[in-house]
Amino acid sequence: MSRADPPLAVAAVALAAGFSLLLILASVFGPYGWFIDELYYIACAKRLAWGYVDHPPLSIAVLALTRAVAGDTMWALRLPAAMAAGATALVAALLARRLGGGGFAQSLAALCVCASPAAMVLGSFFSMNAFELLLWPVAALVLAQILESNRVRWWLPWGLLMGLGLLNKHTSVLFLAAVGVGLLLVPARRHLLTPWPWLGAVAALAMIAPNLAWQQANGWPSVEFYRNAQRFKNIPTPPLKVLADQALFAGPGSLPVWLAGLVFLLHDRAALPVRLLGYAFLMLLGLMLVSGSSRPDRIGAFYPILFGAGAVAIARASERTGRGWSRPAVMTLVAASGLFVAPITLPLLPPERVAAYVRATGILPRLERGKSSPIPQWLADRTGWPEFVADVAVVVSSLTAEDRTRAIVYAPSYGPAGALELLGPARGLPPTTICNHNTYHLWSAGRTDSDVLVAAGAREDDLRMLFRDVRVVRVHHCEYCMSWRDGMPIFVARGALAPLSGFWPQIRHFE
Repeated sequence: MSRADPPLAVAAVALAAGFSLLLILASVFGPYGWFIDELYYIACAKRLAWGYVDHPPLSIAVLALTRAVAGDTMWALRLPAAMAAGATALVAALLARRLGGGGFAQSLAALCVCASPAAMVLGSFFSMNAFELLLWPVAALVLAQILESNRVRWWLPWGLLMGLGLLNKHTSVLFLAAVGVGLLLVPARRHLLTPWPWLGAVAALAMIAPNLAWQQANGWPSVEFYRNAQRFKNIPTPPLKVLADQALFAGPGSLPVWLAGLVFLLHDRAALPVRLLGYAFLMLLGLMLVSGSSRPDRIGAFYPILFGAGAVAIARASERTGRGWSRPAVMTLVAASGLFVAPITLPLLPPERVAAYVRATGILPRLERGKSSPIPQWLADRTGWPEFVADVAVVVSSLTAEDRTRAIVYAPSYGPAGALELLGPARGLPPTTICNHNTYHLWSAGRTDSDVLVAAGAREDDLRMLFRDVRVVRVHHCEYCMSWRDGMPIFVARGALAPLSGFWPQIRHFE
């Protein structure tokens, strides 16, 4: 690796900027609405706290700030995620540059990010995952600076960066642990004899401390959430399927690039200072294989790091062998792969055309148990929300004036609850909805009791234990939504036999 980094490639910068613009245009002109998690995150942003059942507070603070500036405009709220995805492409190029890569290597690294289903999906709606996709490569870039220059004082800002990662998503602890173990396997472990890595660890702990205090005060709900997600939500996946999902999620055409990057990090003398990154990836991949997780995004933020390394390896190989034709061939393969997956990753084509493309290609990833749709979940969960709210509004409007004033609306999941809160008031629905899913369970405590309950998606047997009169008034249907929402009954329950508050602590659903 050269101490004097090559010039930053204009093409890489253009790819990163163009990718962000594409993601925003898809949000503006695409045929889809709010994503299920966005509806929940907007509800979280209305209730700022140091923690939530299923995520730390950083991304919600970003969302709250965005809402304060731009309101609930969809393209504006998705702008931070789109910018994070574009910035990830730029950081991949900077990693290639840091490893000695010139214009081709930098451009290839950026293109691999832009063509990856991970970046296309996670950059097209607001979530903490888009920020994790950026934070891990940034941490790797800072780590490369530390290890190459032996500037041990940089461990302090690196610790602050990892503190941000933990405040964004708890699973960043996996990256932190993998880097820590990798450090023990390389000569740079001598840095541990200085105070700076430990000061960095203290800084990270100090940043996450308010969230840990919130967890302790609320009975450590995130621990229950992660345990339940692994047991009941993720699909048990054999090792070969895990590997196949990783290849698909990172981008089929980019497979030679990130494999070359892994080999480069593990074996090339030029990568010796950053070899621990190769060890860290092997540990994370091994964890995925052992756990059998169906969620390839769990380590998806590592692939931009491998793209940077792999682009350098491919560039050097083409120079050594004199096979200059391999450069445009690799770029074409990666770009073609991105175009191939774009119809099922970007929110551009209408659902019926996506469903036809899925049937033609046979590509329909399943991430969670018991849920299906003719189109991928990340698109299916952007459909049907206005129609769902309209159906609930019809039921509420059918109540007598007296019943409407005392009725409480219930939804079984944070998505329907968030949709009713965001879209419902314009249709005359109450401004809040009770729900026993994740942080909604905590928010709903103390306001669950009423003699009239409009329950969308509740189980009839459960309602009959609590109310004298239970009737299905309407059934919500949606063709392309996830299966659990299609055919959702909307009940009106009257005459409370027992207060719902007496059962509320036992019916929480953290998953």
